[in-house]
Amino acid sequence: MPRKNRRAETPSAPAPRSPQSEAPIWAIAPGFDVRRVSSDKPYRCPGCDLEVRPGSWHFVVVPQVAPDERRHWHERCWQIELNRTRGRPGR
Repeated sequence: MPRKNRRAETPSAPAPRSPQSEAPIWAIAPGFDVRRVSSDKPYRCPGCDLEVRPGSWHFVVVPQVAPDERRHWHERCWQIELNRTRGRPGR
């Protein structure tokens, strides 16, 4: 039995990925605003000095007294930092 001609499906180009964020800002460290995000850009984690890969979920940590000094951390690196400093701002 002959197959019906099906229209070839052309894969559409993926839509540009916009940064994703989960609300709310977590109050897990006094003096910091922490948000779990996913981004389309690579960042450098200050905890391990390795790349936070595009598309991976990670934390954006913003000191409340210096918002320009926000950093993107791996989740585990931020947990280690909190344990090391006990959540105190300004190491």
